[in-house]
Amino acid sequence: FVYIKDVVKANLLALERDTSGIFNIGTGQARSFNEIVSLLNLYLGTNYEPEYFDCPYDFYQSFTQADISKAKRELGYEASYTLEEGIRDYLEALGEGLRA
Repeated sequence: FVYIKDVVKANLLALERDTSGIFNIGTGQARSFNEIVSLLNLYLGTNYEPEYFDCPYDFYQSFTQADISKAKRELGYEASYTLEEGIRDYLEALGEGLRA
């Protein structure tokens, strides 16, 4: 997962550099959907449980972690937002009353 403000930051860095290519943009840390649900419950004062279902896709990649080393090296990119900070910032932008 990556927060949109970090994606914008990476794009602006790419515009400033004399380089091109494909860059992985993320935090460099693997996080789960369950962590997102937990954070939303914490910040919104709710108690939702995720609904699980069988994945309909063969070879679904359940673990992902962006290797951002090329973006760091060539663009000077470093994520500014953790998952927690990104969710909190987004909820505040929506005008949600945060509980935590």
